[in-house]
Amino acid sequence: MAPCRSWSELPKELISYIAKCLDTRTDVLRFRAVCCSWRASVPLPPKSPKLPMHFSLPVNDPRKPIVSAVISQTVVYRIAQPGFHAHPNRKSCFIRVEETEQENKLRLVNPFSERLIKHMPANFPKEINHLNFRVEELTKGFSIRILKDDGSSDLHDNIFWTRKLKLASDFDSSYKAISISSGQLRRVRLDTYTTDIHWCSLDTEVHYRDITNFDGKFFMVNNYGVILGMDESFYTLDEVHTSLEQKDWECERYFVESCGHLYLVVRDFLICPTLVQYNYTLDAFMTEAKDANVPVKFKVYKRIPSGDQRSRFCWVEVNDLGDRAFFVSADCSFSFLTRDYIGCGGNCIIYVDEIDNMERFRKFEPIEADNDKEGLKQLKNGKVRLYNLADQSSAPLALFPHYLDMFWPPPTWLKWDQGPSNA
Repeated sequence: MAPCRSWSELPKELISYIAKCLDTRTDVLRFRAVCCSWRASVPLPPKSPKLPMHFSLPVNDPRKPIVSAVISQTVVYRIAQPGFHAHPNRKSCFIRVEETEQENKLRLVNPFSERLIKHMPANFPKEINHLNFRVEELTKGFSIRILKDDGSSDLHDNIFWTRKLKLASDFDSSYKAISISSGQLRRVRLDTYTTDIHWCSLDTEVHYRDITNFDGKFFMVNNYGVILGMDESFYTLDEVHTSLEQKDWECERYFVESCGHLYLVVRDFLICPTLVQYNYTLDAFMTEAKDANVPVKFKVYKRIPSGDQRSRFCWVEVNDLGDRAFFVSADCSFSFLTRDYIGCGGNCIIYVDEIDNMERFRKFEPIEADNDKEGLKQLKNGKVRLYNLADQSSAPLALFPHYLDMFWPPPTWLKWDQGPSNA
């Protein structure tokens, strides 16, 4: 019987081949941390894009026509206890963080919005050594924040509201991006040397609801349900798909990537056309009354090869997500496997109910604080909900403790720490 060899003695060519199969920067960093020989065989992955990036932003405000802003990157991680897959009683959670200009320094972000957590949970550690946990990167996002006079930053919906920003997959000195700003689809170029930002409207006739990156393309969907696939490098249209719904403007839409496929999640308001309507001025779906009881219905479509040479792909409705669950919101969407979690079934959609009401606008009531010492507002007011695709039922996420524990609050076992900090 041949003697067992140490992992550190693997051939350099094999180590390099394995490293090339890793999808994220986080995976490469953890791979390099195994031993000295692995670290010497695999170069340190570049931090791309070079964010946060500061720039000057012209706005429609005569009192202050130019403001200072920053584009930041947020990442959603799944963090699991060691031995998670071998021991079903071990737990995992999702955390969303924003990268800062300091290496390995992150800021905690509300998992249900883009806003920073201002009141940190008492049990949340100041340092997390990610080598002590199983860490999986689920999705990335980008946000634009206005810099205040005191140097702090936050979202500023009234001056320049960007619903979503997506950067091209291949980054260079001039980053290509697509944004939805006040409903309009815009092409964006970010120059990292001069910190200049250039905006160009691509479509001002209709409003867009979501954008994403997939398979080397930008995908976008508008209010009429038309799906466009655009080459990231040249902004040329590769795919055009007509609406999947009959009365297409009565729907909210979210892209989700899952298991190497692209999905479109549609919230159908046709079941309540007199209760919910789209407001073009506010770029939002609205109700008249503050406490309107809005029924819920979701549909899910999957992009698959069509077998047609003229149209290589098509979208088909799916009624079963299997053992996976989707999380969708205006600025962040991802999927995750549920079979590893005790008490959690699949075939469901966790969503943030982002319908606003005209009553608040007429009374000039401000938007509630995103989080305070009592917790996250979306959980307190029942705006984070779980929809079961099988029976089409919907209920607040707080009624499903096994799911809720994945998102908030951060678990106490994150305090466990040994060795130097890496995050």
